[in-house]
Amino acid sequence: MHTKSLIKRLLTVEQIIVEDVYFEQAEEEILIVKARPPKRATSRCPQCGRRCPGYDSATKSRRWRSLDLGSQRVYIESNAPRVHCPDHGVIVAKVPWARHHSDYTYDFETAVTWLALHATAQDVAEYFRIKWHTVGSIAKRLQNALEQSRPSRFDNLEAIGIDETSYKKGHKYMTVVVDHQTGHLIWARKGFGKAVLTEFFEELTEDQRAKIKYVTADGARWIAECITSFCPNAQRCIDPFHVVAWANNSLDEVRKAAVRLAKKEVAEVGNTGAAKKKEPKNTEIYFTEGPQESNTKSAGKHGDDYQIG
Repeated sequence: MHTKSLIKRLLTVEQIIVEDVYFEQAEEEILIVKARPPKRATSRCPQCGRRCPGYDSATKSRRWRSLDLGSQRVYIESNAPRVHCPDHGVIVAKVPWARHHSDYTYDFETAVTWLALHATAQDVAEYFRIKWHTVGSIAKRLQNALEQSRPSRFDNLEAIGIDETSYKKGHKYMTVVVDHQTGHLIWARKGFGKAVLTEFFEELTEDQRAKIKYVTADGARWIAECITSFCPNAQRCIDPFHVVAWANNSLDEVRKAAVRLAKKEVAEVGNTGAAKKKEPKNTEIYFTEGPQESNTKSAGKHGDDYQIG
């Protein structure tokens, strides 16, 4: 197989023409794949995909980071001309291997986002040899792309769950909303309270809010007020997690009260026994002739019997 064909298959990019492959020595040796899109994929707007007239020739080249081949970093290099779109103005032409405003290929961003779901941003950054804040930018870009290609996550909502959760070791809070039918997280925002939850309901249309039939939440007053204001026809339910949590808390209080009562009773019994041990003992006194000596021993019940020797 020809080297260019092999590189094309390894890059897993359909619409690409590989022109050259070479190594470049920077901080470390990197593999450069000089390429260009096929003619049918050139001069297209990255926003709408429409073929547009060229704005400049832009001989300056640009590079996109691709997935590594083993331990070797790989970059795709190509010219980046601009086009004039009637709707989006002058903009850099679309390339088949990367998103607009991205310095990474589709496959690279997908791999980074997938690993970010299972590891910390720092671990992902070390593995792919990128900066840690770049992980969040890539994940956000992929999220926006998926949302644009899929139906709205707010459509056909019938049963939702609302709760606040802590992060940063419990020092910060965020409000989350889930769809009970799909089990997916559909909305999250930093902070909690009526003002934050109001932002969620304001993102929904009147029809979307009207379709909500059930809302599960805890006993927070600000959640109840928002439900009454935006979804007056929805039935408010206490979610099972808080029901179990409250039941466990109640059992803990009963257990603690029982332990305190038991300790008190044990202490009272101990004090009574100690008091009995400290009662003075009655004695009998025996006198003998000669020098006055006395012998003592335990007396009877009343201790009032004296005998003279």
